[in-house]
Amino acid sequence: MRIYLTGATGYIGGALALRLRAEGHEVRALVRSSSRTELLAAIGVGLFPGDLADRASLREGMSGADWVIHAAAELDLEAPAERMASANVEGSENVASLASKLGVPRFLSISSIARWGGSPDDGTPATESTPQRLPLPTRYAVTKAAGEAAIAEWGRRGLAVVTVYPSLVYGPPGKKRGANALLRQLYLGRFPVLVGADRKSSWIFLDDLIEGIVRLLERGRPGAGYLMTGDIATTRELAERVAALGGAPAPRRELGVGAARLFFRLAAPVYRLRGRRPPVPLEQLRSLERHWAFDDARARAELDWHPRSLDDGLPVTIESLLRGA
Repeated sequence: MRIYLTGATGYIGGALALRLRAEGHEVRALVRSSSRTELLAAIGVGLFPGDLADRASLREGMSGADWVIHAAAELDLEAPAERMASANVEGSENVASLASKLGVPRFLSISSIARWGGSPDDGTPATESTPQRLPLPTRYAVTKAAGEAAIAEWGRRGLAVVTVYPSLVYGPPGKKRGANALLRQLYLGRFPVLVGADRKSSWIFLDDLIEGIVRLLERGRPGAGYLMTGDIATTRELAERVAALGGAPAPRRELGVGAARLFFRLAAPVYRLRGRRPPVPLEQLRSLERHWAFDDARARAELDWHPRSLDDGLPVTIESLLRGA
């Protein structure tokens, strides 16, 4: 198949490009002029310079595609609001509208559990049919939900859209931010306290997510959405599992979100002097007031997909992070 992929230089998109090329598919990637593309070029990915904000720049690479996979997104909560909206909302509109105009047969949107704004207060896992929790806690959640709505509108106009909703994605290869960075900081004892220690969250191993996405290309139902969220643990349980692998002892102290917000504001100058970011962005603290537990039974049943547990995924991940991979 010929597949047009956005976000190919990112964590998920890069792993997906490797898998698709290994299976013999032709992969065409949208890349920005500032992106590092050596690995993509080395594995035979076609590179098509452009930008999500420039709809015309998408046309050459997308023309003749059997699938469009839209994996690009701005995740950095410290990014300017206009940049996040441009990538996550206008960019999604541009990719979907052009795919529709060009008659691309299938469209896979990689969204996020962030679009739900959290899971129920009682800790029970949310499903694809669970209502959103409003207000959405972060600009990322707001823009991902808006971008998904833009793609869904083109779905109603005839574009065959399948949507995947990953949870926190971890696993090799390492990266400097996101879920892997959180695990590394826990291992090294860089959290003096646990914020939201009893809050539940879902964790999916990167290779398992990629396997699920590949199965969606084969079996996903147009118009359907699939959570791919893996194992569930509280923040306290996660810290204790990391400590059991040889990491620093799990923090004994716990802090409420309000107190944590004040602490990180006061500590911000210290982090800057050390050339580091606070372990939790201030905006992200609003998310820590909520559970993020999700049930991916639909994907498991329809795709015969079986993601690994944290007990299986964490040792491999920690070993990779310590090697600097």
